[in-house]
Amino acid sequence: MPMNELVERALSSLELMRDIYVYGDTDEESAAAATKLRQAGYLNVSELKGGLPAWKAFGYPVDTVVTATVF
Repeated sequence: MPMNELVERALSSLELMRDIYVYGDTDEESAAAATKLRQAGYLNVSELKGGLPAWKAFGYPVDTVVTATVF
């Protein structure tokens, strides 16, 4: 999700006490996203160091969404 949409979309759909895990292309991007969410009032924000590859390397579950293009 683009960084400029992050807080607006979170506020429209997530309660402030919800656990939120953020990751990005870099650890710095993840930290920036987490900071924005905390500044918006979210209390339980965690940064995933190493991004999605690190999550998968630890063997944590991943859901895959398959989309199809209809012509």
